[in-house]
Amino acid sequence: MVRSTRAVFRERYDSGAIPIAVAHRGVNAVTWRADPGSLDASTYLPLFVEGMRETRHPYRLLAVRGASELSRACGERALLEALPRMVLPLKAALEDDDPAVVAVALEFTRELANGSSVIGEALVPYYRQLLPALNGLKDVKDVYVSLAVLSDARAWRERRGPSLHADDVHHIHDLRPASRSSRVHDHQLPGRGRSKRSIAALVRAALRALEASGGADARANITYLIPAHVSARGR
Repeated sequence: MVRSTRAVFRERYDSGAIPIAVAHRGVNAVTWRADPGSLDASTYLPLFVEGMRETRHPYRLLAVRGASELSRACGERALLEALPRMVLPLKAALEDDDPAVVAVALEFTRELANGSSVIGEALVPYYRQLLPALNGLKDVKDVYVSLAVLSDARAWRERRGPSLHADDVHHIHDLRPASRSSRVHDHQLPGRGRSKRSIAALVRAALRALEASGGADARANITYLIPAHVSARGR
């Protein structure tokens, strides 16, 4: 039986093979048992990105924060070397049926692009693998995820129209075209005061970061794959 790739991170963490743990000093805080800058990014970054498909605590928090912090600590050269191995798990996260997974994958894509122009340009050859999923999500404006508390992997759909109330909650469904399967979620609306981002807003932010850092060819490649993309630089 083939193991689910989303289970690999959990198994490696539970076995003690990943030197990261939850820190109890604040929200979304982690602690490292080794200097993240000294770790082999080509080994650990793909593992953290695979773990982004976890929705259970503490695995989701550890995977998302681990990927973010290690990508900043490892240095540009190590990140470039790790990038080819990160693409497939990142693609899987962007194509996941769970909006909470998609949200953290979009945010990580934005962080990668914003890291440096070198990384931004290195991502351009992978647009054909990464961007088709975004094309299917760019108009999902009524599905929200909170990224303020990563231990909370809930998502919700808000009603549109004059009867909208703050506590209106719906099943999450139809995030993808009808030809794609999707799981149905029945989640509680996160508490008032927590930041929320729509999937469409996260897609827009990721695309603009990719365009800004991707060099001369980025805009044309994005528009080829996502014809409706509106450039931040205008037409």
